[in-house]
Amino acid sequence: MLRNYLRIAYRNLLKSKVFSAVNIAGLAVGIAAFLFIIQYVRFERSYESFNPNADNVYRVTIDLYNGAEYVVTDCETYGVLGPMLKEKMPEVIDFVRMYHNDGLQELEAGSRKFLDEGLYYADPSAFNIFSVSVIQGNPKAALSEPFQIVLNETMAKKYFGRTDIVGETVKVQGTLYHVTAVMADLPPNTHLKFNALLSHETIVKTRPRYTSEPWSGNNEYTYLLMQPGTDLAAFNDKLAQLSISLKDKVGNERFKAEPVKDIHLYSNKTYEPEVNGNARVVYFLLIIAIFIIALAWVNYINLSTARALDRAREVGIRKVMGSLRRQLVFQFLSESVMVNVIAAFLAFGLFQMGLPLFRGLTGQPLPLDFVQDISFWKLFFSLIAAGSLLSGLYPAFVLSAFRPAEVLKGKFRSSSHGQRLRQGLVIFQFSSTVILMVCMSAVYLQISYLRNYDLGMEIDQTVALRVPELDMPDSLYRARYQSLKTELLRNPAIRYVAQSESLPGLSLHELSSTSSIWRLGQEQNDDSYTYYVIAIDADFARALNMTFVAGRNFQEGVRNDDQVIINEEAVSKLGFSSPEEAIGSKITYKTRRNGESSTVIGVLKNFYQRSPKEPHIPMVFPYGSDASYFSIRLQTEDVHSAVASVKKVWDEVFPGTIFHYFFINERYDQQYQADAQFGKVVASFSVLAVFIASLGLFGLSSFTIVQRTKEIGIRKVLGASVFQIVNLLSKDFTKVILIAAVLALPVAYFAMEQWLSTYATRISLNVWIFMLPVIVILMIALLTVSFQTIKTALSNPTNALKQE
Repeated sequence: MLRNYLRIAYRNLLKSKVFSAVNIAGLAVGIAAFLFIIQYVRFERSYESFNPNADNVYRVTIDLYNGAEYVVTDCETYGVLGPMLKEKMPEVIDFVRMYHNDGLQELEAGSRKFLDEGLYYADPSAFNIFSVSVIQGNPKAALSEPFQIVLNETMAKKYFGRTDIVGETVKVQGTLYHVTAVMADLPPNTHLKFNALLSHETIVKTRPRYTSEPWSGNNEYTYLLMQPGTDLAAFNDKLAQLSISLKDKVGNERFKAEPVKDIHLYSNKTYEPEVNGNARVVYFLLIIAIFIIALAWVNYINLSTARALDRAREVGIRKVMGSLRRQLVFQFLSESVMVNVIAAFLAFGLFQMGLPLFRGLTGQPLPLDFVQDISFWKLFFSLIAAGSLLSGLYPAFVLSAFRPAEVLKGKFRSSSHGQRLRQGLVIFQFSSTVILMVCMSAVYLQISYLRNYDLGMEIDQTVALRVPELDMPDSLYRARYQSLKTELLRNPAIRYVAQSESLPGLSLHELSSTSSIWRLGQEQNDDSYTYYVIAIDADFARALNMTFVAGRNFQEGVRNDDQVIINEEAVSKLGFSSPEEAIGSKITYKTRRNGESSTVIGVLKNFYQRSPKEPHIPMVFPYGSDASYFSIRLQTEDVHSAVASVKKVWDEVFPGTIFHYFFINERYDQQYQADAQFGKVVASFSVLAVFIASLGLFGLSSFTIVQRTKEIGIRKVLGASVFQIVNLLSKDFTKVILIAAVLALPVAYFAMEQWLSTYATRISLNVWIFMLPVIVILMIALLTVSFQTIKTALSNPTNALKQE
């Protein structure tokens, strides 16, 4: 019996090749799109899942307050905190401190030099807490002594060509370390991507202040392995009480713990080790996936019921011959299963071929070995089953309900209820499509707005070089730098050469920071803002064309050590009524040498050290002529030759060091990468949604035109033009789409307001953001309907009038 059903289903597919192809194409595209998005969502939600301890691992953070007002949360803490919590809190089994060597680090193995990142100082407990597999060496002793290093497998092979390297030595920024172990590479779904671990004891050994002034700086990540079943809320209450008891050391700060599994999607704190994911984006894409698969299934329903008149006589004859309704339902469900199976395996082919492209689109290393993933196949076959039932049941019951007497007498007509349902489904399709198109427009405009926003500085055609680590006296280093600067400025293609501790667009890890800064002569209080400190020379502001709103710049050849420049945001946070009032005032802060005061000599106009996505930050600029980066401002169109000339001078002044450069504007632009990728994903799937919805409209228009074929013939005989016939039939579809737009636009407005609310600088949602997608969709819909209508209107009316 089943074999007979399948044979009949196969014949019906071949009999109506166009409808079958459209059905299968729509379902295949919809299922493939759904699989792409679900694979992305699964990856984003899988962070830390490789770690069997993940449910019991927490990260300690610090909430900063200005009086009673919450300011920000810092995910870096004090190095002394981990040992203290293990001692005082019975919930804590163990701790690990992770200190990040941010940016590219120079490593040397033998005579070979490399630039690498992902280096952390860590306690030996890191291997246990993060479940890191050690493939060479003893994990218990690997990080127990100063100047020990553990490389991952990739770095070991890169530096030495093998993994059995225990006992070898590696220089990191000029300091010699002994390799004590080799660990397996971490999977990509972790927020803490370390490629090498250096012993935390090295910090204790080389930085006397670390033990003598343990509360002087919070620049380490602290992770806790907790007892299973720990009440997080109760534990955080205990941390808050501990913070209060340490007020004389930490001021108005509050410690808090967060689950490590929540960090990637739900943590957006300062000093994160990497740019985290966004739960809103993940859920939005999940909604898009559900919309798209629903559009595909709705298409099948519309296209199947559009053929009702074609199948009515077949049903009538089968009923007269004795077929029961349940047999007819099973027959039509068999067709649905066959279409869904064919579409699903075509979708799988599209998914397999397109996954590398989708990985590039999202920027995420989505796993390619899904063939052996049981959960993937469960999802895949669940889609086939759900699609077969959801898209097949309604057409099956509609078609099997035809009365044979009416059908065979030619009196069968589609019910008004059926027409309303089909129109409702098309309204759902186009409402979903309008929402996606509006979102696509808003995302594109917001990203374009950010990229063209006035940053308060000029960073185009500016080359940045990382200062090399050199084992030489400061005086000799300064002489080398001055020589580099002098030689570079001989080149007419180079306008400025400056030096600074950090650069616009770089990670906040590159900045010093302090939450204790005050005006001399005023009483210290519990107000707590985070001020970011960048040492600069006299050419830095000139090189980036920054504007002074009050005061002056540093001066070359004059003692500047007791002077600072601040920005407008710092003026406000320090309580000055105007930039002019700040000039000549003295301030002091923790990172200042010996707590000495500094005189404010200038106020810079606010510029975006990070991107305009974030608000301005209060900044302090002490003088520093031996900082971390060189900035070289070019004034030539031949950038390639200018960079080559810079390299030549570099090799002469700093022989044997690695020449590594980047353009500041390109690095700055990377901050928009996640938003741009999100925009591309939304745009891609919006186009697919329009395609699928157009197929649904094709089905509805086909159904309507078949029903009204005789009417069209009569109107044509009576003198109606093709344009009049197209206009007549298009009115109903235009109404359907306008209703869809009216329903969709408030939802789209709310969704985009929520998304844009996360930006400090954002666009306004003007009327064209909403109207243009509606106009585009309306034009596509009218073209789809007109194609079918014109084809019928141009046919011989005699054939239509002969129709029974």
